[in-house]
Amino acid sequence: MATLPKSTIPRPGHASRSQSATGDYSSKQICLIVGIFCLAGFSVNMLTLGIPVSLFSLDWRVNVLQQVGDYSIVLLFSFALLLYANSNHRRWMRPISLVSMVIGVAFMLSCVLVIRDSLVLRSQAIATIGNQAQQLQSQIDENRDNPELPAEITPDQLRQASVQIASQEESLKQNAKQDITKAGFASMGNLIAVGLGLAALGRLGLRTSRGYG
Repeated sequence: MATLPKSTIPRPGHASRSQSATGDYSSKQICLIVGIFCLAGFSVNMLTLGIPVSLFSLDWRVNVLQQVGDYSIVLLFSFALLLYANSNHRRWMRPISLVSMVIGVAFMLSCVLVIRDSLVLRSQAIATIGNQAQQLQSQIDENRDNPELPAEITPDQLRQASVQIASQEESLKQNAKQDITKAGFASMGNLIAVGLGLAALGRLGLRTSRGYG
């Protein structure tokens, strides 16, 4: 008796699972590529801004920490993509998670340095403004008793100039305090938020990698 040929039409369930696996693999490859390039871009930017290294320079530390805080979201995004891309590879997921956690903790600890440097920078800015104002006041005082002072410059004009210098000094000091404080809080907020995110990603990645063990 003749037998019917076996059907070569794939079963719907098998085709669906195959397409799902292929799509998941493709999405992870894309995340891996984007994550690597985001991490490379962040590293290049930080190296460019940080070279030459001058750890004992207040201006260098303030500038680098501010730039790290501004670009830190790129680092968080890159680690999230790398962890997702390697979610099925314990060999790579564990070290990536550890690095993410270490950087996150370092970001949060660096906030102490941001606070300290902001206070020192604010004190230096206020002292510089005060010294410049004092020099101008000294010049006015010297010219006030100068017999060779031009006739068109009266003592009343000198008094007005002295009052204006004092007023501008206070205004500049206040502006310097506000600007430096705002910049410090902005950097600290970015570092804390991204630091917590990196630490959380690292912890999640370590828990997931243990599940594969």
